[in-house]
Amino acid sequence: MSAFEETTAPVTDAPAAPGSGVDGMARLLELATKNADELVAEARAEAAEITAKAQAEADKIVGEARIEAERVRSETEEAKSASTGEIARLRQTEQEHRDRMKSHLQEMLAKVEANSIG
Repeated sequence: MSAFEETTAPVTDAPAAPGSGVDGMARLLELATKNADELVAEARAEAAEITAKAQAEADKIVGEARIEAERVRSETEEAKSASTGEIARLRQTEQEHRDRMKSHLQEMLAKVEANSIG
């Protein structure tokens, strides 16, 4: 049963006493005001509940987003570190190959020079 149904008085067919019209109107206005106040209070309570639920959901989503962002950042750092290590290893291999090629070319040049002299 709603607050409005609880506060409304049943209509009767009894004749009104003289001067009771103003009193009846005042009583009706008082009941309507009370009913309106109750409805506003219920609406405010419901709005506060909805707002609290929405805030909790927003906090949950933001928390999950932060966790995901941290996970992605961590994975990116790990990938960067692995890439940096791989680049260093490749540079070392490149230098070793260059050194071996230089040594080999120098040996071949020395043989060519030795054959051309002798």
